[in-house]
Amino acid sequence: MTGDRFDEVWRAALAAATRLGAELGLPTGERRVLSNRGNLVVHLAPAPVVVRVATLTAWTRREPRAWLEREVAVARYVADRGGPVVPPSSLVDPGPHRRDGFALSLWTYLPAAQRRADPVAAGEALAVLHGALVGCPRELPLLSPVREQIGDGLAALERAEVLDRERLAALRARHERVLADLAQVDEPVVALHGDAHPGNLLGVGAGWWWTDLEETCRGPREWDLAVLAGACGADGGAALRAYASAAGVPVPTADALAPFVRARELEAVVWALGMAHQCPARYRAAARALLEDVLGGRAST
Repeated sequence: MTGDRFDEVWRAALAAATRLGAELGLPTGERRVLSNRGNLVVHLAPAPVVVRVATLTAWTRREPRAWLEREVAVARYVADRGGPVVPPSSLVDPGPHRRDGFALSLWTYLPAAQRRADPVAAGEALAVLHGALVGCPRELPLLSPVREQIGDGLAALERAEVLDRERLAALRARHERVLADLAQVDEPVVALHGDAHPGNLLGVGAGWWWTDLEETCRGPREWDLAVLAGACGADGGAALRAYASAAGVPVPTADALAPFVRARELEAVVWALGMAHQCPARYRAAARALLEDVLGGRAST
């Protein structure tokens, strides 16, 4: 898929969001694109409704709609308990819906400030979210970002012949080692965000609200903590300490997080390769760098 093809995809996705909004009786004349990366996110202004359309992410998943179904169900559960998530829309059926080959869901528009959560705020917000997730009745898969996200992504890369057989085999072998390492982890299994980095927090008023729960799953809390700490870079320790203080748990050790860090690194590589195949101008350089970091040698994407 070339960059021009990506333009066609997101324009088709915008048309699908507009069509769905009109069918649901929502205004569409003042629509505003809020984000256009792995998903297309559109505010159907002036209504307080946001449509999320699975675009690039859908290519890497065997059943894109299932991920959105879990996201809507878990976000509704947390929101009903007063938890810090962007709620599914209460004005119309949040879905997920299917239009023109796309999976779409509808969310409440919140006037977010243009600011990013610092590591301490992100760690505290994750602790609050984990508390609100306790008792979630939704049946969630075990560590779907590591299992399905990577497995489905590798299958998509193979179908499209994105990588040579040697590199594909090396990534699959690494996936098997990652899964074997995680099978040895003896930690309590809880409901998780799945992709808990500060970029998925919206600053609304004085608080922080989680969004993008597509990868919600169950597993050890160390998965969310590894994702959070990795995204915070050198300040990852501050995020972990803030989480531990707010949650009333010990600060996780580097050894405890290590298998989850390796799993996240592999997920990032597979995700980036899928994005680069669809939108090379935006993602190819990053995908090559990540692939080289994980496997070594020259990347052939």
